[in-house]
Amino acid sequence: MCTDYTDLNKACPKDAYPLPNIDRLVDGAAGHKFLTFLDAYSGYNQIRMHPRDEDKTTFVTESANYCYQVMPFGLKNAGATYQRIMDKIFSDQIEKNIEVYVDDMVVKSADIPSHVADLAEAFNALRRHQMRLNPDKCVFGISEGKFLGFMLSSRGIEANPDKCQTIIDMKSPSNLKEVQKIAG
Repeated sequence: MCTDYTDLNKACPKDAYPLPNIDRLVDGAAGHKFLTFLDAYSGYNQIRMHPRDEDKTTFVTESANYCYQVMPFGLKNAGATYQRIMDKIFSDQIEKNIEVYVDDMVVKSADIPSHVADLAEAFNALRRHQMRLNPDKCVFGISEGKFLGFMLSSRGIEANPDKCQTIIDMKSPSNLKEVQKIAG
């Protein structure tokens, strides 16, 4: 279901809660020997709407009117709300053994015993707040992987092969106009 919340978004004040700096998150996660990438299952839909705000999400169908009891996509402040909740859930772990950007998380550790303990701490925090993960998008205990579009490994931040392949596959320019197009 996709609902247009343009009018509601215009009427709502902007939530100034900041999203984390991506460079800081990537730098904080790079250089660790063991990484686990976690993804929340239908992240926004795990956040309960405040009962007095449910009516604001009402939408009309041919058969009835409905409203969301969980946070739908498309609300102006959904990202800030979600990040605030994740910062609360992982307040004891952020920058220590986990980095979180909205519904993307990376648990980072120096060795296997630490990684097991760090994962247990993350799972306990998620369980306490009844947050679920998408097992199809979670990858456990690896030495390198993608986080927020960057390749992370124990060596640091590396070139993302997907982005490199785009450049490798690019056709070489054959005239001045094509060179100018590439150069901008």
